[in-house]
Amino acid sequence: MGSKRRRVVAIAGGALGCGLIVGLAPFVRYQAEQAADGYGASLTIEQVRPTWGGVSLKGVDVRLRGAPSIAIRLDEVAIALGFSGRRVAMHGGTVSAVGPREVILHELETWRAGLPPGRAGAAPRTGGGSTELEGLKLVWTDRADAPGESLSATGVNLSRAEGRTSISAQEAMLSLGRAAFSVREGRLVLVREQGRYQASEIAAAAIDAEVALPEVAPEPQVAPERGGSTRPAQVKTAAEPGDGDDAGQNRGVVLREALLRTARMIDLALVEGAKVDVAGVTARLKRRAEMLNLGPGSLAVRREAGSLVVELSPGEAAISTTGADAQQALTFRLRVPISDANDTPQEIVADVQGGPIWLSTLGVHEGDMGLFDVARTSIVSRARVVLSADGQTLGVDGEGRLKNLSLRSKALADEPIAGLDLAWRAKANGKLDGSRIVAEDAEIDLGALRLIARGEYERAGASHRVRGSFEVPLSACQSMLDSAPRGVVAKLHGMRLAGSFGIEGKLRFDTASLDRTFSLDWGVSNTCRVTEMPPELSVDRFKRAFQRLVYGPGGQRVEIESGPGTAEWVPYEDISRFMEVAVLTTEDGGFHRHHGFDEEAIKNSIRENLRKRRFVRGASTVSMQLAKNLYLERTKSVARKLQETLLTMYLEQELTKEQIMELYLNVVEFGPLVYGIGAAARHYFNASAAQLSLGQALYIASILPNPSVQHFAASGEVTPAWSGYLRKLMEIAHRRHRISDEELEKGLQETVVRGSPAPHLAPRQPAGDGGEAVEVRPEEEQGGSWMAP
Repeated sequence: MGSKRRRVVAIAGGALGCGLIVGLAPFVRYQAEQAADGYGASLTIEQVRPTWGGVSLKGVDVRLRGAPSIAIRLDEVAIALGFSGRRVAMHGGTVSAVGPREVILHELETWRAGLPPGRAGAAPRTGGGSTELEGLKLVWTDRADAPGESLSATGVNLSRAEGRTSISAQEAMLSLGRAAFSVREGRLVLVREQGRYQASEIAAAAIDAEVALPEVAPEPQVAPERGGSTRPAQVKTAAEPGDGDDAGQNRGVVLREALLRTARMIDLALVEGAKVDVAGVTARLKRRAEMLNLGPGSLAVRREAGSLVVELSPGEAAISTTGADAQQALTFRLRVPISDANDTPQEIVADVQGGPIWLSTLGVHEGDMGLFDVARTSIVSRARVVLSADGQTLGVDGEGRLKNLSLRSKALADEPIAGLDLAWRAKANGKLDGSRIVAEDAEIDLGALRLIARGEYERAGASHRVRGSFEVPLSACQSMLDSAPRGVVAKLHGMRLAGSFGIEGKLRFDTASLDRTFSLDWGVSNTCRVTEMPPELSVDRFKRAFQRLVYGPGGQRVEIESGPGTAEWVPYEDISRFMEVAVLTTEDGGFHRHHGFDEEAIKNSIRENLRKRRFVRGASTVSMQLAKNLYLERTKSVARKLQETLLTMYLEQELTKEQIMELYLNVVEFGPLVYGIGAAARHYFNASAAQLSLGQALYIASILPNPSVQHFAASGEVTPAWSGYLRKLMEIAHRRHRISDEELEKGLQETVVRGSPAPHLAPRQPAGDGGEAVEVRPEEEQGGSWMAP
């Protein structure tokens, strides 16, 4: 009988339990849907299961009204009721969104705007209770296929109780355009005060940032590096920058407003005494294959005298503070006002203060941006950058030093540069729209070599105006040479100098009227003289046969023999006088007046490059070209130019002009593997160097800037356009009294023919005939540089 009663009770209890379960699920779903509706959301629940003291929801999908791009999937939501209030625990799930950042943010704002007053971000009801979330995953991409921006976070946990919310993530990654950020073991603690949440703590084990720097478009290489012989038919004029473009006009105002807005948002988000401290901040700056690593460092944020202060400095554990190599922290500090005193806008100030500190301590790696020996390179900085209260002007005032800097850079030198000591100081300010820059004082020191500059720049519409002065204070020539690292003057090891050098100059121009306003004047005090030269560089070796490296058609290096007594060598007296006339007309009109450097050609070169707003014209003299051909390789770098300058000075010191011209004509390239005037005369005209006519000599000289390009028609005759150019050159040579009336008349009758030792002669054509007209500007005639078709 008893067992029978127990069975009845069990059956009744089971039936009741089943009834509760069956009835509970719809009730729970209804209550959950009502609660979600109050938060502007809808949801579906796959399963509802009762638990001891509560209920468990499985497979909960949530959609926010007004935010169709956002989907929320919660694996499990456990709700328990107790004496301390309701406890909600969410385990696992994903919050995903697909769409452009602006779209997602707009949808969230739309959702929040639709909530009842006081509902957004509402805290749990008073009287207790808590909310916990663990193991959530966040995923966002701006588009489903090949996303350009994205956010992912794993191991997201949240706990909320009694007005305090703690959010943490095991790892989070954010990619925005050129920048990517990752956070490891991040933690954010929020407290609810006066109806809103504020952060009381922000921390992370590590924050890593990677930024791809914008590419700098290379300038087109349109001109040979000579006295200036750019040919318009071979060069397409690039479009000028957008004149009148005011896209950057409000750049400073936008920057200031963005900083103020960010700082005030951070300030509003922080409670009084909030702690923001991240110990492991690292960053990588990338440009193509190059990279610069920084960190780890410490990031701190605090309030200070009405401003928000952000500080970034290297970790204290990495800094040695004792011994001869003691270091001091280098700190970047940004101060942004969060309240304007007396309603007066305040400046935004950034300071970089501290050092000496090794680059390796700052996190720079061996090989970063070509740097090496970073553990021996130290930096000191005392600099302040100020953004004006109106956001229009940026000012810089400071100084710094890099000691034992070592780097590899093909733009600077072919060889590594080691042990460079570089100091700088500057006091300057400028409009952030680029319309005005004033350098009150600027100086760069490289040992005994000092460069001081002052001046101002203004942009008015499409014109650019510059007015300034520069100075290299007088210093001993040898001291200046010793100041240059060996990698910069690698080929000059063993050269000794006497004397001193100094220069002072002024520059003024307005691109709207360059011909009227351009003024470049300098005074040079130069008594430098070579007193000792290593045997391998001595001019004595060029008085007999010598070996040298040249370049073949494919750029391969080939060793050839040159010098007096060799098969291809032609003594000066056996070269047609027209060849020197041609070189002086096309390459270096001031050859017999200058001492290796043509000041007038340099000024004309600068003016023309300013006129075209790109490099179109050089100012290389015959002596400079000879120094390059005898001693240097074809690479272009600052080091090569410096060595070329000193070697040119040496050649001018040791050789006569006749000896320089003889060497030049015997070593310069006139075509693929055609080196020297003897080989050129035979290659082009089947003649000796002594037989060359005026037209033939001018043709050979005219191709010097680009000897790989020829100007012969199928018949062998020089093209009509190039013939017209040669006749112009003849007229210029005549005006300069380098050829007689009779030589000019005969030359104008020439038709230069490839393979023919004697040019074809025909009656002179009337002016205006003979092919395409060629413009030669008067200032180019004076400067020794020509324009050709």
